[in-house]
Amino acid sequence: MFSSCDVHFGNIHYDVPWWVIAIPVAVILLSVYIIGGIILSKNEYVCPHCNKTFSPKWYKAAYTIHLNNDRVFKCPHCKKRGLCKLKK
Repeated sequence: MFSSCDVHFGNIHYDVPWWVIAIPVAVILLSVYIIGGIILSKNEYVCPHCNKTFSPKWYKAAYTIHLNNDRVFKCPHCKKRGLCKLKK
């Protein structure tokens, strides 16, 4: 079902099994997923409307609009969207 991949490096041709390429790519993606989750899940943000702090899920923090350390979130307390400051 799966065959080998043709890899060309300059004038040299390699016939590489598919798993030789797939495993390092999977390891890199998994490590970015885990490390990103650890770093972003520790951050707390302050709502500009109600001044309450909250910790969003890491994937929401990773994929939202941001300006430096401030990010646009919907506050879980007041349900308003705004540019929330990172709590230091």
